Amino acid sequence: METSKVSTRDGIVLYVETMTIDHPIGMVCIIHGFGEHIGRYRHVMQSLNDSKFNAYGIDLRGHGKSDGLKGHAPDLISLINDIEEFLKVIRVEHLYLPLFLFGHSMGGNLVLNYVLRDKSKELSGFIVSAPWIKLAFAPPRWKEKLGHLMACIAPKMRLFNELNSMYLSKDPEVSRQYDHDPLVNFKISAGLFSAINYGAEYLIKHQNEIKLSGFVFHGKSDAIIDYKATMKLALDNPDYIKWKLWEGIFHEAHNDLEQKEVIKEWIDWMILKIKVSNSN
Repeated sequence: METSKVSTRDGIVLYVETMTIDHPIGMVCIIHGFGEHIGRYRHVMQSLNDSKFNAYGIDLRGHGKSDGLKGHAPDLISLINDIEEFLKVIRVEHLYLPLFLFGHSMGGNLVLNYVLRDKSKELSGFIVSAPWIKLAFAPPRWKEKLGHLMACIAPKMRLFNELNSMYLSKDPEVSRQYDHDPLVNFKISAGLFSAINYGAEYLIKHQNEIKLSGFVFHGKSDAIIDYKATMKLALDNPDYIKWKLWEGIFHEAHNDLEQKEVIKEWIDWMILKIKVSNSN
């Protein structure tokens, strides 16, 4: 594994992890979820290497080892622009290899927004896991109103996200490691929460406008993000999106007990896409 840095348009320095192989057939860039960091995806990156893909990932601004106030971003566009800068750097390494973008939870929201905003001309496809479109639980009304108010007058104000790590995976070790991970952040700013909610609203309004091949999946037992909202987005785009609902799987399908099967499924999808493209 190698590490490097990418600078954003507004001067934030992002931490990058890279796992590459000789003679890859494609590249995958990973966008993590809220509060976590790319180090939690090294087993996914290893699986990609084993299947002849180069793997790359960043810590988003305000996350992990990247710069910025922890748990904060000023707006949705800054996060989308960060992804674009990241992809520019990766694309230079192999100009002609198929490039895929993977996002989980908040990262899934960002990947979908990136694709929808016509910034996907260089992508061969995208993979999204349990995207943050709608929470599985409704926050108290007063908290929603307070959040909207704070996003306007004090966007950097942070509150604990109240995430129960037991909802991440059926494997209790995943919860234990998450709770004791020094790079995991448990606070979210009013500005970031507002930005992701805006992104979710945009997805709901424009979900039938996706024009890039994607593989979208969700665990049916996810108690954090509502799988039904994800399913609607996928089923509204049958010409472009392959949909998979995993029975009995929690929020982090790539960290649940069935993780090998889950990861293999979307890697196989990428391999098939590459084979079909090469045969045309």
